[in-house]
Amino acid sequence: MSFEQERNFAESLAETPSVLRYSDILKVGTPIADMNYHTLIPSNGGSFTANQMIRIPFNIPTDSFANLKGAYIKFKITNADSSNAVALDPIIGGAAVIDTFRIVSGTGALLEEIIHYNAIYSLMNDMVSVSHRESNGNVMEGSAETPLNGLGLALGGTGANNVASDPTTNVRGLIPASGSKTITHVPMSGFFQCDRLAPLGFATGTSTIEIVLAQENFPLTFNNDASSPNTAWTISEVELHVPVLRMGSEFNASFRQLLSSGIPINWHSTSYHNVQTNVPVNAGGADTTLTVSTRKRSVKSIFTLFRKTADLTDLHADSASCRRSLGISRYRYTIGGVQMPHGDIKVSGTDLGEAYATLTQCLSNLGNVYASTCMNNDNYRLAVDQDGASGQATASKIAYGLDLESYGHSDVQSGKNLSNQGLPIVFNGQLGTGTTSQASTASCLCDMYLLYDVVYSLDGVSGTITANM
Repeated sequence: MSFEQERNFAESLAETPSVLRYSDILKVGTPIADMNYHTLIPSNGGSFTANQMIRIPFNIPTDSFANLKGAYIKFKITNADSSNAVALDPIIGGAAVIDTFRIVSGTGALLEEIIHYNAIYSLMNDMVSVSHRESNGNVMEGSAETPLNGLGLALGGTGANNVASDPTTNVRGLIPASGSKTITHVPMSGFFQCDRLAPLGFATGTSTIEIVLAQENFPLTFNNDASSPNTAWTISEVELHVPVLRMGSEFNASFRQLLSSGIPINWHSTSYHNVQTNVPVNAGGADTTLTVSTRKRSVKSIFTLFRKTADLTDLHADSASCRRSLGISRYRYTIGGVQMPHGDIKVSGTDLGEAYATLTQCLSNLGNVYASTCMNNDNYRLAVDQDGASGQATASKIAYGLDLESYGHSDVQSGKNLSNQGLPIVFNGQLGTGTTSQASTASCLCDMYLLYDVVYSLDGVSGTITANM
């Protein structure tokens, strides 16, 4: 075929609807030498309890790539109480045992650290459809197929709210007395969820996952009739399953040549940075200001949530998922002295739309008729935010969000640059009073999670992996 014929043919294809094109079907991928799942285990023991750290090295073959997006962590939770069943967190199941998720390179560089991982994981699960929790979450992580009242409330009372009295239904994920449950967890980690194969087999040293477990009373819930329950639990049989690819010799030679040229290998992802602050006690009714600082280079979104401090150790509370509204009637963000958005956002039983819109904006779901969340007009913000009878917590699913991307979820980094400006992020809210605000009577915490861009880089000469964030 002549050049003119090729050009004419190409132009004809450009005008042809995709449904009539056949030449680009099932293109042949780069040949590989091998693809298999590798099972990686902790290097620091086989059994773990509350507050301990699990270390899992990425021990994969030299000159290999890890498909981290296809990886999952499997572990067993054992209930130490010989008399009482326990309930898993209804929103995230066994993932509630993870307080901190950290990735460290083979040379000791911090690649990722998500503190209070379980709380942001719970929020992100509330921001996906109910069907996810009823299917993937229920089967893999032990989340509730039908959370109590649809709200993920704390346990309390008798009858249907009592774990022991209704153990056969799927109201909540249950672990019987002295029993155990195996959890399969897909990490909500930027390092794992990137769209590139990680060239870990070409790096110096061995990167490591570090999982810091939650405090003892945090992840599991006892019914109110439990007499002096044994709150201990054990994590065992921990395994990281990761697909590993070894390419052919020709590809490896070309890749090694690229590395030796001094050109770094970069790949992009996003992660969460947590800053936790205390809400002043007796702040109910006050115009309360909470300030955090960060040096992240591209902050895409801010998520703000509140929890009662006592819920974190309450044996009858879902500590990760029990968010509080604090009776907030309006709020705003200010970054570097500039209010964003330009006016207070109202939050009331009859005026929830704008707060919900700004939250869903952060996930680029605003206006998407096919996107849904577990939030609705009843549970997004409850009119009363207090502790009910028998220790039953009245909690909402509310959280606040602010989208900071200039180009709106494009393929470029366009988040707010806070790396060298020292711009504080300020959340200002009008808190409720009396029974409408836990802050008026009890200690509460504010967690701000910053979703930020991160670029991982492999230096071909030194073999070091770093994170530019």
